[in-house]
Amino acid sequence: MKKIAIIMESWNRYFTYAWPSGMLNRINEIGEDINLYIFNCSGNWNTNDDYNLGEYNIFNLPDFKDYDGIVLDLNNTKDFKVREEVINRARASKVPTISINCLYDDLYYVGIDNYSAMKKMISHVYEEHNARRFWFVMGPDDNYESIERSKALLDYVKEHDISDEDYYIHYGDFDYKSGVSAFREIYNLKKELPDAVICVNDNTAVGVIREAENTGFNVPRDFIVTGFDDLDKSRHYIPRISTTSYVREDVGYRCIDMFLDIWDGKDVELISHTNSEPIFWESCGCESDVEVRSRETLKDNMLWSIDREYFEGDVLALDSRLAGCKSIEEMLECIPLSIPAFKCDAMYLIVDKKASALNNYEVNSFDIDTFNGYRDSLMTKGYPEDMIVMFSYGDVDTEIKEGINGVFPMFDIKESGVNYLFLPLHFKDKCIGYFVIKNAVYLMKQQFLFEIMNSLTTGIEQLYSRTMLAKMNSALTMLYNHDSLTSLYNRFGYNHYASRFYKEAKSEGKKVSVVYYDLDRLKFLNDNYGHDVGDRAIKIVADLITRFSSRHSLGFRLGGDEFLLLDYVEDEQHIKSNIDDLREELSRISKRENMPIELTVSVGYVICDADSDKSIDVFVNMADDRMYEDKVSRKMNRRD
Repeated sequence: MKKIAIIMESWNRYFTYAWPSGMLNRINEIGEDINLYIFNCSGNWNTNDDYNLGEYNIFNLPDFKDYDGIVLDLNNTKDFKVREEVINRARASKVPTISINCLYDDLYYVGIDNYSAMKKMISHVYEEHNARRFWFVMGPDDNYESIERSKALLDYVKEHDISDEDYYIHYGDFDYKSGVSAFREIYNLKKELPDAVICVNDNTAVGVIREAENTGFNVPRDFIVTGFDDLDKSRHYIPRISTTSYVREDVGYRCIDMFLDIWDGKDVELISHTNSEPIFWESCGCESDVEVRSRETLKDNMLWSIDREYFEGDVLALDSRLAGCKSIEEMLECIPLSIPAFKCDAMYLIVDKKASALNNYEVNSFDIDTFNGYRDSLMTKGYPEDMIVMFSYGDVDTEIKEGINGVFPMFDIKESGVNYLFLPLHFKDKCIGYFVIKNAVYLMKQQFLFEIMNSLTTGIEQLYSRTMLAKMNSALTMLYNHDSLTSLYNRFGYNHYASRFYKEAKSEGKKVSVVYYDLDRLKFLNDNYGHDVGDRAIKIVADLITRFSSRHSLGFRLGGDEFLLLDYVEDEQHIKSNIDDLREELSRISKRENMPIELTVSVGYVICDADSDKSIDVFVNMADDRMYEDKVSRKMNRRD
């Protein structure tokens, strides 16, 4: 079984389905044992660099040496560093590599001859329509297709001695808005129209024509416009746009034939051009005999809109379910509910083993330091060697559940003509894992991939934000209500919780013990040995108060050396026994910790009757008074 890795980047979130479609058509046509492994991202549209890095990381997943052929479609990859790293890895693998629509030294190339095709276009308007003044509306100046098309135009004007004053070149993008802004910018600069505007593609051509109409001009009456790529809009726009036509699927088709020849040891030319033909329509004042199937296109668009409507409903439902999730585990339970709408044969989620630890945490129990440590430990480049399958759905039962390293052997299957689509899952630049979709033809063709992955990635990020917000609120509450040294409740905590504790006990018919502690001679310790020693003493007493209390109790530090314990009463003897045990343990710890003096506490307690109408504050004052009596008595008996 031959395996081909395809590295692709979507154009502004739109997946170029034509390449794998052409490859699959050829594979099925000749019955060869070949499978496709497509690694796709959308890293060129978001203004957040960390997000884009998270997207590009999927390119690091395949080990190119595992494949028999590599196809690179990096023409939309704006990050030069990412592009170069992928190309260098492909070269180092020594695996036959074909680049689509972008020419690199020592790599095979399949695509149209952009240079010759664009020369034919300018030659037509120059010779047939006598155009002499031009605007060239091109794409990015670092994009191969745009560079080749621009070069053809600039070479042509040089060859025909067209003055610099008679042409203007504008670099932008490949979209409609770029055409709009180009017309506006150049017209404001030149203050007059050209004979022809030659555009890098049909999208920008539509933008130019539309903005010209808004300014009061008419194409082709006032000037000529041409496009490129033969998109649907060129055939159905009014006026129809002169363009360069080629069958995109032929590129994928030709890739398979080229690999077959390479694998057979044949001598294969590095560059293989697919056919392209100019079509001259109304935007340059021509008529073409090319058939335009408007009703079929309208039907296809209507059916796509129907599918789109249902799919968007499914995505909204997924978004709603994900928004209510409190853990990664809950999110994973939601996802399979939406998979039938994806119309694929199987789906898998492979995650970093550390990410699976999130299953054990929920918002109310998640520790901020633990979460930040988990987040920081996730990889930003590449994938860990030890990954796990969080879920699998479809016609293949996954035998390997843990210890997954790379793509194989998990996705090495015997059936042929299969495509596996690999999509990154991350929050910002932190890698969580990746999705694998088997035979994702419907999603690729209908352009639904971005919405799915955006929902899942956004869900992860929102879960993270909700978790952190909840924990920060919890931390602020903790700081507000707790003593930072002992972690017992402070005065604010007493005001908030003590009365509530007492009322709940009374409602259940329970008695409450109020035990008031005072650490003896704290001022002496601070004055003679420093506050560090005094703080150690306070911490020792607080820990013992917590230790000699029940899990239902509430402990408070009400002052520098004063502590309060509220607990449910078993009997008075139990309270006395706890106090005696605490004092004995305090004496032992004093010696063990080499404290400068033996630590002691004065204690007073009262028991609140469930039938009493007194407030908790009254009982606390009573326990305080009794503690003071105990302190005076102990001081009189102390010889030092």
